[in-house]
Amino acid sequence: MNALKTTGKSKPIIALVVPNINHSFFSTIADQLTSLAFSKGYLVSVFQSNEDYQQEFEIIDTIISRKFAAVLVSISKNTIKCDHFRQLQEAGIPLVFFDRVCDEIVAPKVLIDNYEITCSITEELIKKGNRRIALIVGSNDINVFRERQQGYLDTLDKHGLSYRMPVVEDEFSIEKGKDIFIKLWSSAERPDAIISSSIQLTLGILLQTKLYKIKIPDKLDLISYVSHISFKIIQPQVTIIDQPENEIAEFSFDFLEKMILKKPIPENEMIKTVNAKIALKKI
Repeated sequence: MNALKTTGKSKPIIALVVPNINHSFFSTIADQLTSLAFSKGYLVSVFQSNEDYQQEFEIIDTIISRKFAAVLVSISKNTIKCDHFRQLQEAGIPLVFFDRVCDEIVAPKVLIDNYEITCSITEELIKKGNRRIALIVGSNDINVFRERQQGYLDTLDKHGLSYRMPVVEDEFSIEKGKDIFIKLWSSAERPDAIISSSIQLTLGILLQTKLYKIKIPDKLDLISYVSHISFKIIQPQVTIIDQPENEIAEFSFDFLEKMILKKPIPENEMIKTVNAKIALKKI
């Protein structure tokens, strides 16, 4: 029986902290980062905060006590205070944020052009003839949702549209997506387009439109950040905002490795912004 050969030297471990590993965006980031890190002699340990501040706090506390080599974080939607990340820095552990970030913490960040892409998709919907566009987002306390809402509102202002329906939601679930759609569709002015910031909410909306026999995009345009395998079962035509997970993972790992190796990062290079793309998925 052959024994697995080892070098006898343990590899440094990078901690990846995400809100929800079941979200395809975060699971793809985890997959890409794991491969990149392993090719450079590092291992990755994935932690899930479950969108809970207290759980995130305890994860960071554990990371500090176990002296991980570095940490890559996308914060939970319930995270408002960022003191636990300062404690991480005080412990001398390199910290990088991606997607959802703590603005007040000085650290490298990899961002998505949420404002610009939301302006673009809202503009496209208006050009198509939509006049009642609803946006479903999370709390404005999180940069991602704040930027999406601002892009949406600014584009409506640009075109002088009075219909505004930013639905700010704290719970991201399929059932909540169903409830939101029922309320929107029961309103005096039904939306002719919905932009959803959560795949779980999108799935709930899709299930409810199927129940109501509403054809997408004939009666309703639906835009979703990130696709999902379930779309193949429900068979809609959903416009997807593709987020470049590969670029995010590459930029993030580059920051992490430089910090681990104590290579300086110029102040004007501390933030990397990647561009999302709009794609119609005919499934």
